[in-house]
Amino acid sequence: MVGRRIGAIAIAVALIAGALLLRRAVLDDDADASPAGTVATTEPAAAAAELVCITELAAACDAARAEHPELRVTVEDAGATLDRLAALPDGEDAPLWLTIEPYPAMVDSLRSASDLDPLAAETQDVAATKLAVAAPNDGRADALVTACAATPLWRCIGDNAGNEWTDLGGEAAWGRVRPSLGVVDRQAVALASLASAVAGYFGNADIRSSDWQNDPAFTPWMGRLAGAVGESVLSGGTPLGTMAVRASALDLAATTDAEVAALGGDQSVLYPEPSMWAEAVLAVPGGSGAPDDLTATLASAATTAGWDAPGSAQQSLPNESTMLALRTLWQETV
Repeated sequence: MVGRRIGAIAIAVALIAGALLLRRAVLDDDADASPAGTVATTEPAAAAAELVCITELAAACDAARAEHPELRVTVEDAGATLDRLAALPDGEDAPLWLTIEPYPAMVDSLRSASDLDPLAAETQDVAATKLAVAAPNDGRADALVTACAATPLWRCIGDNAGNEWTDLGGEAAWGRVRPSLGVVDRQAVALASLASAVAGYFGNADIRSSDWQNDPAFTPWMGRLAGAVGESVLSGGTPLGTMAVRASALDLAATTDAEVAALGGDQSVLYPEPSMWAEAVLAVPGGSGAPDDLTATLASAATTAGWDAPGSAQQSLPNESTMLALRTLWQETV
């Protein structure tokens, strides 16, 4: 009888212990679960407080400033923003950036070289515009097209930079051939135009730094192109802007369809081959956010300012490593 009682007691103790363990497991599960009727959510991206625009898209920034007073809006040359974002300490907030491709990737490439975290920006397409060369509407463009019939336009321009226009069948009164790309290490379109010029030299849009490093004739060609017109001469900001207000300063201006449309001057416009386009994007840093309608606002304003719709580009600029190499090439040349 005593043995049976001891066995019964042991069974009861085991049942009680099992019940306690089960209750604890249930309570622990309840503590980890979301309250009834709720769904676990992730934190929304923090809204950016600043928008920076390249100078070539200042009109779009004006529209954004009017539509989004909550944003601090500034305009500066792409090269200045590139250098600033490349050196931004880890953990500091990066601005929204209205720029052209591949500048956002160029930032991360420079940051990686400095052992800094990437900004990992998401890019949203805004607009596009074709790269071009403008000349006074006095016959110079015709002379250039005739003389360069068998040579890519920029290759021919670099070959003849600093020579007399008479060498190209032009008039003696025109003086020397004076092309300008702009301030290449600071202006987005100027760097894009350098890419177009180098592509013209090689006759191929798919250029790499090894192309010019292995070509001994390239350095003198580049020197002629870069040295024809000093950057200090560009009183109008860009080559085309300077041509519009000071025609005697230069006679071949690297530009875009958008700038030609905006300035509305009397120029002849030529399109180099291989053709290249500048593609405007809004770069939103990783972990940040932008107002839902900001891209639409920027796109509308860019179109009004003469840019084409996003997706119009038929040939993009080279990748970030080539563009950075071109920027360095220019800095070493001028």
